[in-house]
Amino acid sequence: MDALTLKQKLQHIQSANRSIDHVEQPYELALHMMKHIGSPDPVLRDELIYITFATWIGKGVFTEDELRHLLQLALDDQHLFHGIGEQGTDSVFTRTFSILLLPPILNLDREKPFLNKVDIAGIHHRSITYLACEKDLRGYVDDKGWAHAPAHAADAVEDLAQSPYLERMELLELLHTISRKITESSDVYIHDEDQRIAHAVVTILRRNLLEQKDITLWIDSLHQETKAVNRSFLDTSHRDLNVRLFLQTLYLAIRTEEDEPFPAVRSLVLLTLERDK
Repeated sequence: MDALTLKQKLQHIQSANRSIDHVEQPYELALHMMKHIGSPDPVLRDELIYITFATWIGKGVFTEDELRHLLQLALDDQHLFHGIGEQGTDSVFTRTFSILLLPPILNLDREKPFLNKVDIAGIHHRSITYLACEKDLRGYVDDKGWAHAPAHAADAVEDLAQSPYLERMELLELLHTISRKITESSDVYIHDEDQRIAHAVVTILRRNLLEQKDITLWIDSLHQETKAVNRSFLDTSHRDLNVRLFLQTLYLAIRTEEDEPFPAVRSLVLLTLERDK
């Protein structure tokens, strides 16, 4: 099915409030949606394909086997790793909207578990590998809509971190990998990337499996990673600003949290912010 035909079909479904009552073989349509999930057309990609996926997954339209296959497709080399390492190209949309399928699938798994420990380990591995390799950190792209890799990945990490199958080391890997996106951008984030990443970090911390030394070293690492040699003054300033804005956002997000480990984290964040005035 070509992009125009798919767009028209999804618009028709949307006009019926995304009801599947009259949709023949929704899974077959979903496979066509996967083929166009990275379309540079923001209406098709964001407003039609993604919203339809999120709605149908939430409503339990797909069987467990179908969801497993959709998850496998989203994480494969043709989707999550399509054009990985490229910057400024349309391939970013395929990657960032593929990882954005993880939250609704993982949310459904929390309500009606169907993923096992091996499944979650595979999602964890592919996610942190993707995060380490993603170089296109654009937010909103003129005429093409949201790329938003750091934010979309943070949403996925937030849901993944809630899995009871993930223990201390896996959570620590998620913490370092997602927060590294804060230090990697040579441009100042202006599209709420800091908030989305902060929410993911809070979810990781809320599991209360990390040790105090883990958290201390993590906060220290945020500053160390901005001090690489051979960077211009402006580049370093932008990265420092991203870190400061992120820590301020994190502090506000946990300011009323009294359960462990949040009081200690608040103290560490506040001490870091005061030290760097």
